[in-house]
Amino acid sequence: MEYRVAFYEDFTLASCVGNDIELGNVYQITIDKISSRPEQFDVLISKTIKNIITAFFENIHDALIYICDDNDKKAFQRFSVFDRWYKKRSMTNYITKLDNIIEFDSDTETIKLYTSLMFHKENTNFKTITEAFNNISNVLNGEKP
Repeated sequence: MEYRVAFYEDFTLASCVGNDIELGNVYQITIDKISSRPEQFDVLISKTIKNIITAFFENIHDALIYICDDNDKKAFQRFSVFDRWYKKRSMTNYITKLDNIIEFDSDTETIKLYTSLMFHKENTNFKTITEAFNNISNVLNGEKP
């Protein structure tokens, strides 16, 4: 099985706070299955994801957002797997993970996003990052930060 893991600078949280508020570096992680073969359980996948995220948080000032859209109706399943990876790999000792299931209306439908925010427990900007994350739903539904 092959996967691609990438980090992108993310401005979602920046749009959820006032212009004069500094969040620090926020990235979005994407984990994409490349192979089309049916998935089999592979313990090495979770270990690899843990190692990648552990290396990411060597900079305690960075934050990480994970978003699962529900276009294929498998978002909750991916969201749950990511949560298991987090809990089983002792990341809870030094990384805080917050979850937020967001619903907002588009032109033709209600969209559901399963999101997680992760940051190092020593990140001094955790209050601002948390407030921005909790405000995503309001901003997506048209409210100003």
